[in-house]
Amino acid sequence: MSRLTGGEAVVAQLEREGVDVAFGIPGVHTLEIYDALLDSGIDHVTTRHEQGAGFAADGYARATGRVGVCLVITGPGLTNVATAVGQAYSDSSPMLVISTTNTTNEAGRGKGHLHELKAQQGVMASIAAESYHVDRVADVPGAIADAFERLQTDRPRPVHIQIPTDVLERAEPVELVDRDRAGPPGPDTARIEEAVERLAGADHPLLVVGGGTVDAAEQVRAFVDETAIPVITTAAGKGVVPADHDCCVATALGHDPADEFVGTRDLVLAVGTELSAQDSADTPFPEALIHVDIDPRNFGNNHETALGIVGDAGATLGAIHERASGRGLRFDGPTDAVDAGPEPLSTDAEDDRIHLLAVVREALEDDAVVVNDMTKVSYAARTRFPTGAPRSFLFPRGFGTLGFGPPAAFGAAIGSDRQVVSLVGDGGSLFTIGDLATAVQYDLAVPIIVCNDDSYDILEDVQRRDYGRTMATEIENPDFVALAESFGAAARRIGFDAVEAELPEALSAAFARDRPTVIEIPVEF
Repeated sequence: MSRLTGGEAVVAQLEREGVDVAFGIPGVHTLEIYDALLDSGIDHVTTRHEQGAGFAADGYARATGRVGVCLVITGPGLTNVATAVGQAYSDSSPMLVISTTNTTNEAGRGKGHLHELKAQQGVMASIAAESYHVDRVADVPGAIADAFERLQTDRPRPVHIQIPTDVLERAEPVELVDRDRAGPPGPDTARIEEAVERLAGADHPLLVVGGGTVDAAEQVRAFVDETAIPVITTAAGKGVVPADHDCCVATALGHDPADEFVGTRDLVLAVGTELSAQDSADTPFPEALIHVDIDPRNFGNNHETALGIVGDAGATLGAIHERASGRGLRFDGPTDAVDAGPEPLSTDAEDDRIHLLAVVREALEDDAVVVNDMTKVSYAARTRFPTGAPRSFLFPRGFGTLGFGPPAAFGAAIGSDRQVVSLVGDGGSLFTIGDLATAVQYDLAVPIIVCNDDSYDILEDVQRRDYGRTMATEIENPDFVALAESFGAAARRIGFDAVEAELPEALSAAFARDRPTVIEIPVEF
């Protein structure tokens, strides 16, 4: 047992949990933590906005599978990061947000102290999976250990811990926590047997794998290879089975080719996916829907479930595979009756978005991490962009946050040695443009492809369709090349007609630099 301040206890327990990097902005209320970081092995990435810190922590978590840690101050620091927490919650991304709060004896008294926020914990409890309050220095390690236990064994949604400033400053005897790292719950044997029995009785089954399988690609591929069951990955599960695999029918639900194929199936085994309304509201699942997920609240939420199995995706599918193998189950893959396989990208496509995506795909390594924003080219990428490795396609699903892409790409690049590229629109890029300075400071060789149409064009399309006129969608943009160069980033503008000739070289040069590169492409999608 050592005598530590609350700030030292925070950092010491984070080290004990294996944290190697944290994202945030120091503030007067968090200086005890930041002083302790100086004596630790944890690197700190100073962003230019707490929202950017949250997105970077989220991108780090999605690309690596490790917990993304974010440090913010009381009040505005917390409300700034709240949008990123909402996005991480929607997409089941493991993020830990540690914030301060006003001193213990002043909480909730409304005296107007600096950064004071009414019911701060209530704010975070409404958007995070859990919010902990710590009143004693001795309890700091346990709260952090509990947060990591939840993040690593339950559905990985963001957790918040708030610590009063006086607790951070006070020194007390502290015992750090060494956790027995328990795995997630094992599957129900009886339900596994029932699932295999149902599979054995199916003539045309389908496997759907989602984001919960990104760390179980080996188990998924082994099951698919042995049984020849056709498979669709959701957008979150892209790369778990490579898009060019003989049994891969589609790399997203919620578009006609995929949904038409689902309609031909008499049984669907869905593993590690919530089957969200956004992805599959109109997907015609058969009555025989077997749903495997770590969160039982997903069963029957959007589609009636014939059999729900609570458990870790990899362990559960491994158990199903073992029993299926013992019975010699084998199917016929995608049948000749359907146009099997994901619709390929082509630089000859009439859709300019597909043309651009085809050029990007050909210029990248198979396991490159493509980080999307809410923009037209990324909407097309959700259903059409093929990947060969898991954790290589990051998309702000559900919550749908503009500005997610660039800082999430910076976080992914910090956590990964793979190529990382950001796809963003002109509108979304300006939401978090300040963190271009972060990428410059930390020598991040990330190309940011800005598709510029000088408008919130998707909204224009909807307004024209529904109202016959538009409002508030035209925007005045900066000179993106000059703006990027003013940050110290590299930059160039490529006309759309020159994309095929110039973009591959521009991406290659960007990856070779020790700083980010903004590539602006004027578009009229």
